[in-house]
Amino acid sequence: MKKAIITISGGIDSTLTAAIAKSRGYGLYFLTVNYGQKNLARELANTSYFASYYGAEKHKVIDMTWLGELGKSGMTDADISFNERDDDLIYVPFRNACILAAAIAWAETDPDVEKIFIGSEAGPWICPDNSPEFIAMMNELASKAMKTNNSVTIEAPLNYLDKPGIIKTALEYKVPLEHTWTCVANASKPCGICQPCRNRREAFESLGLLDPATNFES
Repeated sequence: MKKAIITISGGIDSTLTAAIAKSRGYGLYFLTVNYGQKNLARELANTSYFASYYGAEKHKVIDMTWLGELGKSGMTDADISFNERDDDLIYVPFRNACILAAAIAWAETDPDVEKIFIGSEAGPWICPDNSPEFIAMMNELASKAMKTNNSVTIEAPLNYLDKPGIIKTALEYKVPLEHTWTCVANASKPCGICQPCRNRREAFESLGLLDPATNFES
């Protein structure tokens, strides 16, 4: 069976991406990264659930805590909160490049891996490492840098969908949205303040739908 590595956090985007890959007939290989994120406990619980739900053949959780230790992100730095609603705080310096580099390295060890999927959504790209230009350049880098299996390509199937479009597509794929987690401020209860929380809430509201997973603190 052809295989695909899915970089998955257990949010709507990456989980829908896993569902899309499965619908295309790929055997799923999940990659979850501990980079010191504040919502790590929830990510680990959710990705473990989805690994079972989608029948992932493997689920690797790798340690990149050094990335979070660099600071400068509200997602990792305990001294930075989202109370000021500064959307730039959701950026973790060069995170997606590091995660995709790990996925590329894993793909190079298995000749049956054909694809790497990442759940980057459409702009405006607060995080430049979600943009189509970034994905294209990572594909070029992979083709030049890999010694073996260099036909592997990286795909971001949601790169031209906004959050309402992603939610509608997730419903079409019957993604169990009640098990997804979006808040980047903590792992216990959605803060309702960080940009991902607000984006999720506004998207559900724009569709006239109740979010089955969200119980905001504020």
